[in-house]
Amino acid sequence: MTPTPPALLLDTCAIINLSYCSPVATLFKTRYTERVGWTRAVQTELTRQRSRKPPHPQAGRASNWATSWLPSPIEIVDSVDQIAIAKIQTQVALGSEDDNLDHLGEASSIHLLATNGAGRLISDDHGARAVARNQYQVLASSTVGVLTELLARGEVTPETADLYLDTLRAQKRMQVALTSRDLLRRDLGPWD
Repeated sequence: MTPTPPALLLDTCAIINLSYCSPVATLFKTRYTERVGWTRAVQTELTRQRSRKPPHPQAGRASNWATSWLPSPIEIVDSVDQIAIAKIQTQVALGSEDDNLDHLGEASSIHLLATNGAGRLISDDHGARAVARNQYQVLASSTVGVLTELLARGEVTPETADLYLDTLRAQKRMQVALTSRDLLRRDLGPWD
């Protein structure tokens, strides 16, 4: 039987990106504790990225941050679920140069949310968000999209939003020159 997900599921890219910026990581932790989760596949992806040659420079910190506040990862073990996840994984990886295994976390999260018909994927992988929305009718947002909502409600300052955007660019995790003003106009480009 497929487990029931929390309201929000974070994927590997979102966890890595959030962990680069302490104020925004703290904001997510404070605001979404007990409403957010992750899958065992996301945890495994983070571990795998730490052991690559060369290792992802942020994977260890991201993994430590995630395990410090997220609940135990959701394990999906049913063979029918595993087959469906493999199909989604291929769809997310289609057209990218990434290793197919790099998308296991996104695929397991999309499957879990689609199967349960509720919840939202938080992913900074544009392809994963597109597959979730267009092929599985799963609500999906980027971390920048979530920050946009919080900024619009006055729950985060423009300075904090700009710090996060600048951090993502400095770490080569974002190529577009978004600012908090763009977010307030809901002009997110590929981060929608």
